[in-house]
Amino acid sequence: MKRKLTLVFLAFIGLITLGSPIAFAEEFDLEGINTENEYSDRGYLIVAPNRLRFDGVLEPGNTYTTSFRAINIGGKPISFNLTAEPYGVINETYKPIYSEPTNRTKISEWITFPGGTQFTLEPQNGRSKCDDCSVEIIVRVRVPKEAIGGGQYAAVMANIIPSSPEDSEKSFKALARIALAVHSTINGNITYSGAIISHRISTFSFEPIIKTSSTVENYGNADFQASYHLLVEPFLGGDAAYDNTEDKIIFPETKRAFDQNWDGAPALGIFHVTQEITYVDENGDQVTDTFKRVTIICPLWLILIVIALIVLLIIAIIIRSKRLKTGNKKKPSWEQP
Repeated sequence: MKRKLTLVFLAFIGLITLGSPIAFAEEFDLEGINTENEYSDRGYLIVAPNRLRFDGVLEPGNTYTTSFRAINIGGKPISFNLTAEPYGVINETYKPIYSEPTNRTKISEWITFPGGTQFTLEPQNGRSKCDDCSVEIIVRVRVPKEAIGGGQYAAVMANIIPSSPEDSEKSFKALARIALAVHSTINGNITYSGAIISHRISTFSFEPIIKTSSTVENYGNADFQASYHLLVEPFLGGDAAYDNTEDKIIFPETKRAFDQNWDGAPALGIFHVTQEITYVDENGDQVTDTFKRVTIICPLWLILIVIALIVLLIIAIIIRSKRLKTGNKKKPSWEQP
C-alpha cells in the first residue's frame, strides 16, 4: 500500500566503520516505498522534524521543551541512545563538526531527555500504525541565568547500538552516529549583521547547466536565514524556463558559500538569468540584492563545427581569389600574334 508521508531520514543500521563521517538528518520521502521489502533485512530509523528550532528568543533562567518522533521503518529491531553534543561548522562549505565546544555551543550542556536516553524500537514491517515501533522523544533545555545573548547550537546524537557481537566486529566496534541539529537564540545583546561578499553567474557554458555561486558572511552573534531565488527566462521572451527558491541558515561569525544551479538546462540556448538573494545587511535590516546576466549555453562540439566551417569558407574564398587573379593575367588567344 502506498503511503504519502514526508519524514526525515535519520539512519539505517548498516553500521559505519571507525572514521566514517557522521550522517546528518535530512529530508526523506517515503512515498511509494515498500518498507516490507526495502528495509526488511535491517532496522531503519527516521525522525520528524529534521531540525529542532526554538521559536523566538529563549530567556535566561527559563526552561523550554520540544520534541521529535523516531520511527523504525525497517524489518528488524533497532536500539539507540541519545546524547547532546556541540555543533558547529568549518569553512565556507559548512562541513559540520561535533565535540568542539565554543561559546556558541553551550546549549549542549543545557539539554536533557526527561523520557530517557536509551530506546529499542520494534520493526514496523509495513504496518501503518504501531506503538512499539515509534517513540516521541522530549528535549528539555534549561537556560542558565548567566547565559550570554546570541545564537546557541547543538546536535542531538542518535548512537545506534549494534544488535550483536558479530555486527560490532564487522563495524570495528564503531557505532553509527546521526545528528539532529538544535538551533536557538538566547535573549540579551543580540546583533544581526551580514553582507554578500562574492557573487557570480556563469556567462557561457559548454554543458547543459546554468551556474550561480555566492558567499554570504554573518558578522553578528545570531544566525539569520538567506533566501536564494533563481529565475531563468528565454532570451526572446516567454514563460520562465526555471524558477527555484532555496533557504539557507547563516551561522554567526561564519561565511557560507552556496551554489544554486539549473542542472536541467537545454544543450543550446540563450537566457536571461536573474538571482535575488534576501539576507540581513550590516545594519540588521532584511534586504534583497538582485543580480542579472545573459547566459549562453552551447556545446563545445558545435563550436568546433562552426569554427571548422568558417575556416573552410575562408580557405575556399582564398583559393577562388587566387584563381581569379591567375585567370586575369592570361591574355586572350585573339590578342596573341
